Amino acid sequence: MVPRKLLKLIENGTVERHAAGDIFYALDFKEELYIVKSGYVKRYAMDDEQKVIESIYGPGYFFPLTPVFKKLLDFNLSQENKRYVYQAMTNLEIQGISSKALEEAVTADPAVYADLLLEAGVRLKANINRLASNALKDDYKKVAHQLVCLADEFGEPKQNGVRPSLRIQVPLEAIDIAEQLNLSVETVQEAFEKLQEQDLLDIEDRYLSINDMNLVKDVYL
Repeated sequence: MVPRKLLKLIENGTVERHAAGDIFYALDFKEELYIVKSGYVKRYAMDDEQKVIESIYGPGYFFPLTPVFKKLLDFNLSQENKRYVYQAMTNLEIQGISSKALEEAVTADPAVYADLLLEAGVRLKANINRLASNALKDDYKKVAHQLVCLADEFGEPKQNGVRPSLRIQVPLEAIDIAEQLNLSVETVQEAFEKLQEQDLLDIEDRYLSINDMNLVKDVYL
């Protein structure tokens, strides 16, 4: 499914560009709902003790949904009082529209809500997967599970000898997985090395490839 009505609505919206590594905040946004036109961006919550990556958005993803649900449905998706920070993981181009334009669109065509529901489902799936990874008792299994989830969400086929592999299109390092799973970087790095020793994982310049999804799933099943 493709959120066609939202895509059409936002195609003439405000364009913003960020270089890889740029950090910005919700208060910096010129509009209230954005689509990622190209690149990848992560959202993380900051507190006094740690940084936790809560979401990664890639091409075609709409964000943030929390203010949209508040504006259109008077429904708070989160009661947390956290500082949310965005960081471009690659060069990034996003395009946004105002809440007023969105309100006018759903009033004229309530079917736009179906697109918003689809986007909420995409984020719900990613959050369920991350919770499932965190629920595993063994840290090695946590990492393997999260890599499978990321490959399922962001992977593209890559021919690796006789075996087709999935290359995760998001540039990732051990610290990114650690910040998603509340693990130490050393623990994640050890898991990476173990998967590489078993020829289940390739790492090329921050890009991870899963060489056999079924065998990596066997690690935690």
